[in-house]
Amino acid sequence: MPETGVPDSEKGVVWTEDAQALLKKVPFFIRKNVEKEAEEYARQNSSGKVDAGVIARIKSLKTDRLEESGAPVESSQAESAPASPSLPSSSGSGNKRTSSPPETPGEEPQTTSRSASAKLGEGDSPGSSFSLSRDFSSFSLFRLDPAWRKLHPTEIGHGKREFHEIVKSYSNQIAVYSYCLVGLHGSGDLLLWRTGTSLEVLQEMTGKMLSTFFGRYLLTEKNYMGYLTQQNSRSLFTPSKSRFIHVKPVVMTREWHQLAPFIREVIEQESRDIASRYPGVRLTTMASYGLDESDYVMILESDSPELLVQFNDAFQGAQIYRYIDDSQRGITAISRSMSDILDLLGG
Repeated sequence: MPETGVPDSEKGVVWTEDAQALLKKVPFFIRKNVEKEAEEYARQNSSGKVDAGVIARIKSLKTDRLEESGAPVESSQAESAPASPSLPSSSGSGNKRTSSPPETPGEEPQTTSRSASAKLGEGDSPGSSFSLSRDFSSFSLFRLDPAWRKLHPTEIGHGKREFHEIVKSYSNQIAVYSYCLVGLHGSGDLLLWRTGTSLEVLQEMTGKMLSTFFGRYLLTEKNYMGYLTQQNSRSLFTPSKSRFIHVKPVVMTREWHQLAPFIREVIEQESRDIASRYPGVRLTTMASYGLDESDYVMILESDSPELLVQFNDAFQGAQIYRYIDDSQRGITAISRSMSDILDLLGG
């Protein structure tokens, strides 16, 4: 290797100055792979020269491979906007669950894309019908004021019923899934995952819940907002029936957005490979950029807390983790019915 950090001409491949400059911008931990693929492409096409055009062709080939595999890819419009990493759901299935959303009886399985980079028209063939639906989604973490447990049992019973009735009254407009953090996380007790097609309805429901007698004792500790994208589906996104959920907001660093798109694709592919090694974990990414402070929210669902720990440990070793603000911490909760959670909260 010469001092410029590019391949020597004795290998039969000559690098132009613009290609050398572009190679220097590639992160060191994937520079060798990009260099090798560029040289192989130049030899196979009998040009014997690597220029900026060859790098562009490599990006195009990577995009074609992702499209053939059904993975979401970035469009030219996406490159002009701040890019969030594409982390699709893991493939395969565990002992008690699959990586796809539970199907409605009598309906065909839907192909679902939940990555932040999903774009209209990806994966469809010429002449085919294609629709893209976006479901607004919200995670609300509430902490219960200890004064609630000191109230008279009659007041507590009334408060529980009133709150539960408000939640059920929105069942035809919003899908609500409840999780309990009692004894698991000190910053909250109740986690609600709500999904709907209208932000106004989500806001209205929140206002009515907090206006109940029980709601007066709830403090909102965290709230994550975003949207889930589904292809060819008119039904709301449905979480799996897993016992455990881990929710983590992800904020990408400035350096991530400054990387060339084809470099981001290489790094994202490593993350997809990690996800595929854990079929017992369902990974969903909720795009948040423009709606919330984070770029997206990473949602992990599994019947095994050990698998959640193993997945997070492997993900922290991925190259993409270099570009994630590590100050954002996730929360883990257990799926329970609303009535069970209200009972666990005391009174």
